[in-house]
Amino acid sequence: MTAPRTQLFCVPHAGGSAGVFRPWQRTFPDHIDVVPLEPAGRGTRRSEDFATQVPQAAADLAGLLLDRLDTDRFFLLGHCMGALIAYEMVHHLERAGLPTPHTLIVSGRNPPHLQTEWGKRVAKLPDDELFAELRSVGGVPKGLSRAMADGFLHIIRNDQAMVHAYTPADPPPVVDVPVHVLAGREDEMTHPDRLLGWSAYTTGPVEVEHLTGGHYFLYDWPDHVASRVTGWTAQEAVTA
Repeated sequence: MTAPRTQLFCVPHAGGSAGVFRPWQRTFPDHIDVVPLEPAGRGTRRSEDFATQVPQAAADLAGLLLDRLDTDRFFLLGHCMGALIAYEMVHHLERAGLPTPHTLIVSGRNPPHLQTEWGKRVAKLPDDELFAELRSVGGVPKGLSRAMADGFLHIIRNDQAMVHAYTPADPPPVVDVPVHVLAGREDEMTHPDRLLGWSAYTTGPVEVEHLTGGHYFLYDWPDHVASRVTGWTAQEAVTA
């Protein structure tokens, strides 16, 4: 039986660009089309103004998703900041009566109402100290020196300001899709006892899965994510 074609839309972490997911395009099975989404202010959209609010970023990226959507079966994944944006994207799509993903995959992020203590601690550090902190947790792109990092730090600071200004509505919007939570076992920015708190944000089931690695563990696990998406797609095809 040929696996049905599936699209996996991906939203990067704070300071990241669509480029962090492009290696996945070479490693995923042929039937899974990895579609990195580029937030404004970086990468191919570096000339555009940054989003200042998470719902604004979500509406923008939901539009890009719909422009590139060409299958009935798709998944949405976001890492850290990207998890918040992806959650708000699903809410935006549902509210507009538009197609929604089979599953929302949130990675490296506690539930939306919980701010990251590390992020709050480093937000006001001088550039040199912020760069050192990012390097210590693996958040500096390979080969990027401090002397070349001003543009990168500018993106980080804009993203951090947007995330720290974000508070979900009370009560929070509840989406109607399953949520799969991925967390790094050595990631100090998430807490195992809090991850099931994503249950307050969906009517669907929530599954939490821990993988080896620190905060940026996700990018080391393309095969695992591919196998999960393949399994869910196959299950959906059988039950359809």
